[in-house]
Amino acid sequence: MTKQGIDGIEPAPHRLRYKKGDLIVKEGDYGISMYKVLSGKVQVLVELEDTEIPLTTISEGDVIGEMVFLSRSVERRTATARALEETVLEVWHPNLIAREYEEMPPVLKLIADQTLSRLKRMNRLVPHLISKRRKEKASPGQKDPWASQRRFYRKKVDLRAHLRAVEALEGGRMEGTIKDISLGGAGIEIRPRNVRRFPYKEGHSFEIETILPNGKPLHFSARIVSVKPGHVPGTLFLGMSITDIDDQSGKDLGFFLMPA
Repeated sequence: MTKQGIDGIEPAPHRLRYKKGDLIVKEGDYGISMYKVLSGKVQVLVELEDTEIPLTTISEGDVIGEMVFLSRSVERRTATARALEETVLEVWHPNLIAREYEEMPPVLKLIADQTLSRLKRMNRLVPHLISKRRKEKASPGQKDPWASQRRFYRKKVDLRAHLRAVEALEGGRMEGTIKDISLGGAGIEIRPRNVRRFPYKEGHSFEIETILPNGKPLHFSARIVSVKPGHVPGTLFLGMSITDIDDQSGKDLGFFLMPA
């Protein structure tokens, strides 16, 4: 069943079923449809250097293909979507929601456009960073993977952080302040009382938790690559290289580091 819309015929939404492993959309293809996940799980990924890089996993209530709609133009799909299990999707033609979009206040359209632009940059950036991190892990001889990224992505911050020393069996949880951070590392100031509790040395590893200014929780593993006296008497300033970060934390951090 169809109905007449502002741009002509508006096909009614219909449902599609996919088995585990079925391809839903392919990166590089042209397409205008959007898909709402009614049940199941879908993995979104991109291909880079003949390797599939997972970006995220979406489930019930999430939407695929919204970037093409918000771009308001015919563009190639920027990612591949594949069913991770038995999945049911509802397919929408853009004309079904075009009227609602056109009736949005201009300020909301501006916010949507800016968010879309940042998301596109993130989707281009994240796969390259993940691929680079995988190569660094495969090449343990590299002394400091942070160094090659520090110049481009470093940002000054003042974030309270909790650190847990991997080497310490007891009393290894302490507090510090992240003074700068990048996609590859962080500079952390350690308070005097914590300096006395643990012998910070190059090569020591930590699990680190903090909250970004945008409210997103951040968790990563890092290794000390330098130890210097802090600006405040009795403190230490640790230069740390990120050794492991999950995909969601990496994406949240990358989005935070992007220029406004």
